[in-house]
Amino acid sequence: MVDGFLGVAIATLFVLTTALCGLSLAAHGAQRSRRLAAAEANHVVMGVGMILMAAPATADLVVPGVGVLVFGVAAAGWLGVLLTSRLLGEPLGSIIGRDRCTGHPVHLLLVNAAMVAMYVAMAPGGGHAHAMPAGAEMPGMVMPEAPAAAFTPLQVVAGLLALYLVGHAVATAVVVTRRAPCHEPEPIVGGSVAVATRPVRLLAHGRVQLVGQAGMGVAMAAMLLLGI
Repeated sequence: MVDGFLGVAIATLFVLTTALCGLSLAAHGAQRSRRLAAAEANHVVMGVGMILMAAPATADLVVPGVGVLVFGVAAAGWLGVLLTSRLLGEPLGSIIGRDRCTGHPVHLLLVNAAMVAMYVAMAPGGGHAHAMPAGAEMPGMVMPEAPAAAFTPLQVVAGLLALYLVGHAVATAVVVTRRAPCHEPEPIVGGSVAVATRPVRLLAHGRVQLVGQAGMGVAMAAMLLLGI
């Protein structure tokens, strides 16, 4: 969707942020929160999808219909989580992540909707193509000058989602600058191997994860604004 150096730069950012969410998921699993684990898995899948879309070498391999289906189902699932939590009166916590990829269903609903918007834009005629009037190519016929194109509904939705993502990234950056460093949890042991060594703990917790979340939000906003 984004060509040249900018596409490579955005894809690289997605590689880094996706790796951070994947590292946190591997270090924690579902032991602390199944919802957070599901959120991290969702972020990893989104990151992979964004890498494929942003990298010029793989953009042509993306199948828009599959992306719409996958992330549409994910968005519907998080909407179900939101409605169920509201019905049961369960606390949802902050929409800004703390030391892991944010697991708030509203945020996950919106970021999955952003993914759907990107894949819709990649589909043939999605958000870009305009129907040509009948007979436009008939010889001797002079077509009136086309008026300036207004924003399409998809572009309006994409703009609103990009605005949310930038706002979420800024709020996350504020949390990074104001919060006290997270305490380091005990290593989590998978079988006989301790997977949460000190380097992993440093990358899977605290400010590094929050910076990664902010970076992913900004990169997604850029994709929405530049690709649609």
